[in-house]
Amino acid sequence: MQTGELLDKVIAAHGGRERWRAVETIEAAVSSGGLAFTSHLQPFALRNLRLSLSPHAQRAVLHGYCRHGWQGVWTPTLVHILDTNGRVVADRRDPRLSFSRLDRKVRWDKLDLLYFAGYALWNYLSFPFILENPGVDIVAAHEATNGGLQRLTVRFDESVPTHSRAQEFHLDAAGLLRRHDYTADVIGRWATAANLCLASTVVGDLRFYTRRQVYPRLGGAAVLPFPRLVWIAIDDIRVVPGDDPGSARSSAAVPGS
Repeated sequence: MQTGELLDKVIAAHGGRERWRAVETIEAAVSSGGLAFTSHLQPFALRNLRLSLSPHAQRAVLHGYCRHGWQGVWTPTLVHILDTNGRVVADRRDPRLSFSRLDRKVRWDKLDLLYFAGYALWNYLSFPFILENPGVDIVAAHEATNGGLQRLTVRFDESVPTHSRAQEFHLDAAGLLRRHDYTADVIGRWATAANLCLASTVVGDLRFYTRRQVYPRLGGAAVLPFPRLVWIAIDDIRVVPGDDPGSARSSAAVPGS
């Protein structure tokens, strides 16, 4: 199957281009944890939050971040934390540059975590439509292996806030994502990972992955069974259409595989 044909199939399986273009905001309840956060001294900072994600604007707001009533706001070039009165408590421009500091190998602050969580959630909730964004090049489509999964090899340029330049997406016969391979560059070039998609749901005719677990990846394909680097739970998803932000919201109703 050619790359364009496979991409069309995957996009159709996730709701189609027209429906995606109509989205203004995705709202959800989000919790996450795992060794990747514990090892950087941030084990509980991403628990029981509300997310407001503007996928086309590349903006995410985590409500309840750090403290009740506070907000963590992510964009690719600026992260900031607001208190209950909307005042800036802390901010950082060009936040990705912070990860090059030696102390970030063992400790993240709340702005580091906000940047990591913001771009990761933007990538995950924008799949597969992110693959048609500027700066994204689908290098190859691979035929199904013995495991029955096709693969898309993708390259992201420096303009795209994402885990790594080279990534691979493993897709089942229906065009659904089963596994996402990358290197978490902000952690280290050694941090090769397999992000397993365990459940999904359909909201407003769009499919979102609601349960993910991330494990170390050894070499090109082998996934180690431990440790669990990251777990992600996304619930109560709502899609707000851009053509009428005041209209009734679409709520999660159709469970996926």
